[in-house]
Amino acid sequence: MQGFGPCHARAGCTCRLRGRGVWRRRLAFTLVELLVVIAIVSVLAALLFPVYAQAREKARQSSCTSQMRQMNMAVTLYLQDYDERFPLAASATTTGFLNWHHFVEPYARNRQIWACPSAALPVRNSYGNLVCHYGFNAYYLNEGVVPADVFTLNNAPGVAMASVQDPSRTVLLTDNIGIPGRLPANRLSTYVLPPSQRDADFWGRPDPRHNAGVLVGRADSGVKWMRPDAFYHGQTPPDLWFDRE
Repeated sequence: MQGFGPCHARAGCTCRLRGRGVWRRRLAFTLVELLVVIAIVSVLAALLFPVYAQAREKARQSSCTSQMRQMNMAVTLYLQDYDERFPLAASATTTGFLNWHHFVEPYARNRQIWACPSAALPVRNSYGNLVCHYGFNAYYLNEGVVPADVFTLNNAPGVAMASVQDPSRTVLLTDNIGIPGRLPANRLSTYVLPPSQRDADFWGRPDPRHNAGVLVGRADSGVKWMRPDAFYHGQTPPDLWFDRE
């Protein structure tokens, strides 16, 4: 039985100490192992964070779609009460301007729907009033509007709904943002320029803030996510989605 006895019983045996050392080494991570773990976590984070961001933006897009539907419905109700004509583009007051969205607000009764959750824009203007992040197709849906002259928006009457030949392909509203280098400096704009028109102060263009796409509210009350090149760029004629005729 000599070969099977506990080795530590023999004088001078140090295998138990070596064994403990081995056990301690197994509990610890080496530097290489730590670096491998860190690399794996970094790769997973790089893969998952964009997915998470897209999912979060998708939720915002859904909220914005609901808001635009309510805006469209408010315009539809306005049409019913005002001889099937679209709202005024704007109207001057003693303290500023009322814009188209102020005229349809009584039919929505919720000014919170004016602000898009994905817009990188102020929610209030310099007077502390809530602003609207959606642009109205005033060039075609109001009479006598000249983009280069902002004052032509004042009291510009809405056209008759009957003059819109294809409501399902006529832009009513879009996600909107002011034009860089133009007034106002905060890029708030509630009027969307058709593709054929040159840049102008206080007008904007579609803002692809929802996963590189734009929410488009149509004259038939429908709302659709679209890429700019599907309705704004490269169309024949250029204003195919804006011209009511």
